[in-house]
Amino acid sequence: MMFGALAVIVFLFLVSDCHSKSIQQQNVSVDETQDERIFALESTIKKLEIIVQNVTKSKDKSEQPVMFYAKIANRDFTLQTLSTVVFETVILNIGEYYDKYDGIFVAPRKGVYMFSWTVSIQGSKYAVTELVVEDKIISTSGNTDTAGGIHSASMTALCNMDKNEHAFIRTANHGSANDFYSKPVHPQTSFLGMLVYDEK
Repeated sequence: MMFGALAVIVFLFLVSDCHSKSIQQQNVSVDETQDERIFALESTIKKLEIIVQNVTKSKDKSEQPVMFYAKIANRDFTLQTLSTVVFETVILNIGEYYDKYDGIFVAPRKGVYMFSWTVSIQGSKYAVTELVVEDKIISTSGNTDTAGGIHSASMTALCNMDKNEHAFIRTANHGSANDFYSKPVHPQTSFLGMLVYDEK
Protein backbone atom coordinates (compact mmCIF):
# COMPACT_ATOMS: atom_id res chain seq x y z
CA MET A 1 0.00 0.00 0.00
CA MET A 2 2.82 2.39 0.95
CA PHE A 3 4.81 1.58 -2.23
CA GLY A 4 1.71 2.14 -4.40
CA ALA A 5 1.30 5.59 -2.87
CA LEU A 6 5.00 6.25 -3.47
CA ALA A 7 4.65 5.41 -7.17
CA VAL A 8 1.67 7.79 -7.51
CA ILE A 9 3.61 10.61 -5.83
CA VAL A 10 6.61 10.09 -8.12
CA PHE A 11 4.35 10.04 -11.21
CA LEU A 12 2.58 13.27 -10.17
CA PHE A 13 5.93 14.90 -9.48
CA LEU A 14 7.16 14.05 -12.99
CA VAL A 15 3.96 15.25 -14.68
CA SER A 16 3.83 18.52 -12.76
CA ASP A 17 7.54 19.11 -13.32
CA CYS A 18 7.26 18.59 -17.10
CA HIS A 19 4.20 20.84 -17.26
CA SER A 20 5.85 23.65 -15.33
CA LYS A 21 8.99 23.47 -17.44
CA SER A 22 7.00 23.71 -20.68
CA ILE A 23 5.07 26.76 -19.46
CA GLN A 24 8.14 28.60 -18.26
CA GLN A 25 9.97 27.79 -21.52
CA GLN A 26 13.31 27.92 -19.84
CA ASN A 27 16.32 27.65 -22.09
CA VAL A 28 18.15 24.81 -20.40
CA SER A 29 19.69 21.77 -21.95
CA VAL A 30 18.05 18.36 -21.87
CA ASP A 31 20.89 16.95 -19.73
CA GLU A 32 20.54 19.70 -17.12
CA THR A 33 16.78 19.19 -16.97
CA GLN A 34 17.17 15.43 -16.49
CA ASP A 35 19.79 15.93 -13.78
CA GLU A 36 17.50 18.32 -11.93
CA ARG A 37 14.62 15.86 -12.13
CA ILE A 38 16.77 12.96 -10.93
CA PHE A 39 18.05 15.02 -8.01
CA ALA A 40 14.52 16.12 -7.09
CA LEU A 41 13.26 12.52 -7.32
CA GLU A 42 16.08 11.24 -5.13
CA SER A 43 15.32 13.91 -2.53
CA THR A 44 11.63 13.04 -2.58
CA ILE A 45 12.34 9.31 -2.24
CA LYS A 46 14.67 9.94 0.72
CA LYS A 47 12.00 12.02 2.44
CA LEU A 48 9.41 9.29 1.85
CA GLU A 49 11.80 6.63 3.17
CA ILE A 50 12.22 8.63 6.37
CA ILE A 51 8.43 8.93 6.71
CA VAL A 52 8.00 5.16 6.24
CA GLN A 53 10.73 4.42 8.81
CA ASN A 54 9.11 6.74 11.34
CA VAL A 55 5.69 5.15 10.82
CA THR A 56 7.18 1.67 11.23
CA LYS A 57 9.07 2.64 14.40
CA SER A 58 5.99 4.28 15.89
CA LYS A 59 4.01 1.02 15.88
CA ASP A 60 3.69 0.29 19.58
CA LYS A 61 4.16 -3.42 20.19
CA SER A 62 1.90 -3.15 23.23
CA GLU A 63 -1.02 -2.43 20.89
CA GLN A 64 -0.45 -5.35 18.53
CA PRO A 65 -2.86 -8.32 18.75
CA VAL A 66 -1.77 -11.51 20.50
CA MET A 67 -3.10 -14.82 19.18
CA PHE A 68 -1.96 -18.27 18.12
CA TYR A 69 -3.38 -21.50 16.76
CA ALA A 70 -1.41 -24.73 16.59
CA LYS A 71 -2.26 -28.39 16.10
CA ILE A 72 -0.82 -31.88 15.98
CA ALA A 73 -0.99 -32.56 12.27
CA ASN A 74 -0.53 -36.25 11.65
CA ARG A 75 0.52 -38.65 14.38
CA ASP A 76 -0.67 -40.81 17.23
CA PHE A 77 1.35 -41.00 20.42
CA THR A 78 1.26 -41.75 24.13
CA LEU A 79 2.08 -39.43 27.04
CA GLN A 80 2.31 -40.26 30.70
CA THR A 81 0.53 -38.16 33.33
CA LEU A 82 1.60 -34.54 33.90
CA SER A 83 3.34 -34.32 30.48
CA THR A 84 3.18 -31.18 28.34
CA VAL A 85 1.40 -31.67 25.02
CA VAL A 86 3.41 -30.06 22.20
CA PHE A 87 1.36 -28.77 19.26
CA GLU A 88 4.09 -28.64 16.64
CA THR A 89 2.21 -27.42 13.56
CA VAL A 90 1.65 -23.68 13.89
CA ILE A 91 -1.12 -22.20 11.75
CA LEU A 92 -1.12 -18.71 13.28
CA ASN A 93 1.26 -17.09 15.75
CA ILE A 94 0.85 -13.31 15.84
CA GLY A 95 3.56 -11.92 18.07
CA GLU A 96 5.44 -15.25 18.17
CA TYR A 97 4.52 -15.88 21.82
CA TYR A 98 3.73 -19.57 21.37
CA ASP A 99 6.70 -21.96 21.14
CA LYS A 100 6.10 -24.95 18.87
CA TYR A 101 9.11 -26.76 20.33
CA ASP A 102 7.99 -26.89 23.96
CA GLY A 103 4.24 -26.21 23.61
CA ILE A 104 4.31 -23.19 25.92
CA PHE A 105 2.69 -19.78 25.44
CA VAL A 106 4.26 -16.80 27.25
CA ALA A 107 1.99 -13.82 27.94
CA PRO A 108 3.53 -10.62 26.54
CA ARG A 109 1.47 -8.41 28.83
CA LYS A 110 -1.04 -8.50 31.67
CA GLY A 111 -4.64 -9.17 30.74
CA VAL A 112 -7.46 -11.66 30.24
CA TYR A 113 -6.64 -14.51 27.84
CA MET A 114 -8.90 -17.03 26.18
CA PHE A 115 -7.68 -20.55 25.46
CA SER A 116 -9.39 -23.39 23.65
CA TRP A 117 -8.11 -26.88 22.94
CA THR A 118 -9.29 -30.16 21.44
CA VAL A 119 -8.17 -33.67 22.36
CA SER A 120 -8.72 -36.58 19.95
CA ILE A 121 -8.37 -40.31 20.64
CA GLN A 122 -9.05 -43.60 18.86
CA GLY A 123 -10.84 -46.71 20.05
CA SER A 124 -11.25 -47.46 23.75
CA LYS A 125 -8.17 -45.49 24.78
CA TYR A 126 -8.33 -42.26 26.74
CA ALA A 127 -6.59 -38.89 27.09
CA VAL A 128 -7.35 -36.31 29.76
CA THR A 129 -5.72 -32.88 29.59
CA GLU A 130 -5.70 -29.64 31.52
CA LEU A 131 -4.89 -26.00 30.87
CA VAL A 132 -2.18 -24.84 33.26
CA VAL A 133 -1.06 -21.26 33.93
CA GLU A 134 2.15 -21.36 35.93
CA ASP A 135 1.23 -23.96 38.61
CA LYS A 136 -2.53 -23.38 38.54
CA ILE A 137 -4.93 -25.74 36.76
CA ILE A 138 -7.52 -23.59 34.95
CA SER A 139 -9.73 -26.24 33.33
CA THR A 140 -9.76 -29.89 32.20
CA SER A 141 -10.92 -31.74 29.07
CA GLY A 142 -10.56 -35.16 27.52
CA ASN A 143 -12.07 -38.56 26.76
CA THR A 144 -12.51 -41.56 29.05
CA ASP A 145 -14.46 -44.83 28.91
CA THR A 146 -15.04 -44.76 25.16
CA ALA A 147 -15.61 -47.72 22.88
CA GLY A 148 -14.47 -47.81 19.24
CA GLY A 149 -14.22 -45.07 16.61
CA ILE A 150 -12.62 -41.64 16.79
CA HIS A 151 -13.57 -39.37 19.67
CA SER A 152 -12.72 -35.77 20.50
CA ALA A 153 -13.45 -33.36 23.32
CA SER A 154 -12.95 -29.60 23.48
CA MET A 155 -12.79 -26.97 26.17
CA THR A 156 -12.66 -23.16 26.21
CA ALA A 157 -11.48 -21.17 29.21
CA LEU A 158 -10.79 -17.58 30.21
CA CYS A 159 -8.15 -16.61 32.75
CA ASN A 160 -6.05 -13.73 34.02
CA MET A 161 -2.36 -13.76 33.22
CA ASP A 162 0.46 -11.49 34.28
CA LYS A 163 3.23 -10.53 31.90
CA ASN A 164 5.69 -13.39 31.25
CA GLU A 165 3.46 -16.05 32.81
CA HIS A 166 3.34 -19.44 31.03
CA ALA A 167 0.28 -21.29 29.75
CA PHE A 168 0.28 -24.82 28.35
CA ILE A 169 -1.73 -28.01 27.95
CA ARG A 170 -0.60 -31.09 29.85
CA THR A 171 -1.97 -34.53 30.62
CA ALA A 172 -3.89 -34.67 33.87
CA ASN A 173 -3.09 -36.87 36.83
CA HIS A 174 -5.60 -39.49 35.67
CA GLY A 175 -4.63 -43.14 35.18
CA SER A 176 -1.27 -43.57 33.48
CA ALA A 177 -0.99 -43.57 29.67
CA ASN A 178 -2.80 -40.94 27.61
CA ASP A 179 -3.18 -41.99 23.96
CA PHE A 180 -3.64 -39.23 21.39
CA TYR A 181 -4.79 -39.72 17.79
CA SER A 182 -4.54 -36.74 15.45
CA LYS A 183 -4.95 -37.31 11.72
CA PRO A 184 -5.91 -34.96 8.84
CA VAL A 185 -9.17 -36.76 8.00
CA HIS A 186 -10.34 -36.80 11.65
CA PRO A 187 -10.70 -34.16 14.38
CA GLN A 188 -7.18 -33.03 15.20
CA THR A 189 -5.69 -32.29 18.59
CA SER A 190 -5.24 -28.51 18.69
CA PHE A 191 -4.60 -25.51 20.92
CA LEU A 192 -5.40 -21.82 20.48
CA GLY A 193 -5.11 -18.72 22.59
CA MET A 194 -5.58 -14.97 22.40
CA LEU A 195 -5.50 -11.81 24.45
CA VAL A 196 -9.10 -10.62 24.80
CA TYR A 197 -8.70 -7.86 27.38
CA ASP A 198 -5.53 -5.84 27.79
CA GLU A 199 -5.02 -4.52 31.33
CA LYS A 200 -2.75 -1.54 30.70
